[in-house]
Amino acid sequence: MRAQIDDLLHRMNVTKGARFNAARRLEGRDRKMALLVALASALVIALTFVPFAYQLPKVVIADLSVVTMLASVLILAVSLVQYSNNDAVNAEQHHRCGLEINELRGELAAKGETLDSAELQRFSERYARILDRYSVNHEGLDFDQYRLEHPEKYPLTLLERVLVRVRSFIVAQWPNGLMLIIVGFFFVLLFHHVLPVRLATETTPVPSTVVPGER
Repeated sequence: MRAQIDDLLHRMNVTKGARFNAARRLEGRDRKMALLVALASALVIALTFVPFAYQLPKVVIADLSVVTMLASVLILAVSLVQYSNNDAVNAEQHHRCGLEINELRGELAAKGETLDSAELQRFSERYARILDRYSVNHEGLDFDQYRLEHPEKYPLTLLERVLVRVRSFIVAQWPNGLMLIIVGFFFVLLFHHVLPVRLATETTPVPSTVVPGER
């Protein structure tokens, strides 16, 4: 009986930890994607304003129009992905599931050796009902993160730890990487394409017109 209790406690603890990891991951991704959309929208507005602020050649205005269109498509794509992922709602579901499993695990641990097989079966059924109620499952990365956080239970090789950390970094930071690319492209466009043309236009001397008959 003790082995069965320990097994159920272990499964509850692992699921709880993985669900909390999933909640943190999804909350972070939702915030970063919202920031990405806001940043791209601000840059689109800025690029739309530039042709009205400076007198630029038509070819530069055309380039800005193309970039603005591509940025608008990017905003639409990211918004659709964010909406379809439903990260905020799923994160809340994972968090609530983890809390309920943690509460149930506390009850089971408190009873300990006083449990009989019938009571243990009821705990197993309550655990299954919690999982059924929160049907959104965590991903393998969330379980891998739990394994990384508990080396005493899941000893990993150096290569396995590195792979988990790299995968976690990529999954967590790709929106930040995309934001850096967008901002970098904006500054390159502004300082290496728009402003040089603008300065060249200002410094170009206007040819004087000589009226016939005058000296």
